[in-house]
Amino acid sequence: MVQQLFQKLKGFFQPPSQSPTYALVLSGGGARSAYQAGVLRYMSEAFPGTYFPIMTGISAGAINAAHLGNHTGAFPEAAAHLVDSWAGLELENIVEVESGFSMLWGLLQQQAPEEGPLTSADVRHTHGLLNTTPLWNYLRDRMEAPDGKLTGVQENLDDGRLQALAVITTNYATGQTVTWVQGKDFDLWERPDRISVHADLSVNHVMASTAIPLVFPAVRIENEWYGDGSIRLSAPLAPAVHLGADRILGISNRYPRSRSEADEPAVQGYPPAAQIIGILMNSVFIDALDQDAVTLNRVNKLVKELPPQKRHGMRPVDLLQLRPSVDLGRLAQDYEKEIPNAFRFLTTGLGTMKTESPDWLSVLLFESGYIDRLLDIGYHDARRQHDRIARFLAAESGHEVGSGRGTPGKRAEE
Repeated sequence: MVQQLFQKLKGFFQPPSQSPTYALVLSGGGARSAYQAGVLRYMSEAFPGTYFPIMTGISAGAINAAHLGNHTGAFPEAAAHLVDSWAGLELENIVEVESGFSMLWGLLQQQAPEEGPLTSADVRHTHGLLNTTPLWNYLRDRMEAPDGKLTGVQENLDDGRLQALAVITTNYATGQTVTWVQGKDFDLWERPDRISVHADLSVNHVMASTAIPLVFPAVRIENEWYGDGSIRLSAPLAPAVHLGADRILGISNRYPRSRSEADEPAVQGYPPAAQIIGILMNSVFIDALDQDAVTLNRVNKLVKELPPQKRHGMRPVDLLQLRPSVDLGRLAQDYEKEIPNAFRFLTTGLGTMKTESPDWLSVLLFESGYIDRLLDIGYHDARRQHDRIARFLAAESGHEVGSGRGTPGKRAEE
């Protein structure tokens, strides 16, 4: 009787348990990021009550995160809008398809604007091989941001549907990774060569995060020039942890090769430029997420072995990583002929036809056939992973999936 009374009193004075805070982390990979939209479409259909109060995006993943964070509807509506933005996408929605001579001439001749705010007219192939003005216009229209400002983000913050949206870039002048965050109730962080900044997010932040080095032009934000956020970011999961995530869904665009597949050469003889560039692009856009996931799992094991009073504020962070069931780079070979002739010096001209895994081609393959295939693969991959996703989204204490508000903490590798 005394023991039962003690347990009742203990339960009365203990604070109520919190449901976990979910985060969505979207990596880059150029056109391959359409795969993420397919995954999210299935999740929105199978788990319509789900939402992610924290979202972070890097490179092309920033486009997806910004679409979701700026859309003021429920998760199914936002996911459908995202898929619609990818479906039927063509290369001319991304860059101005010019002749190879014009591209090279523009690279040598154009001058960057030195003063004044950045506009769509300024997003040109200055200091980059391609003119990405069409992408700026496309994002502006799809995100209903006529002046470039993502006004839906603040509305979602005010309504409690969103806790934070983060877009990650690289400062070309300082070499720092800069995470631009629009959110509430979070502290800025600073790590070696990694900082965070409060921001009212805009299309320019997204454009900067997606600016493939040398190929897409850098974007000016305030008085500095920024490019792809994946360049130096070794811990892509860290921003979500800093913002208070307890459970992270990370959607990668990298196929998990088996050992036998990894040992199989993609080329015979001297590697063409496309093979080398593809390896470099994978290391920039994709590989860091896999490495960070391994580190997170190791840290989780160590933290769980420590009593709470010795964890120094660290906490376990659950991670579910979803990856494609097929090699999206190899798949790009089936659609190489869809690249416009004037654009092929960047693909076949660099030897994409000489490698079995043309990852470089897949980054630039913004063509409807390939995009639609990726959307379909992502949808069915998520469908096959339904049970894993359901277990991950099963919130504690009977709370609605994804509705929790966790307490910001840290982990050792932040």
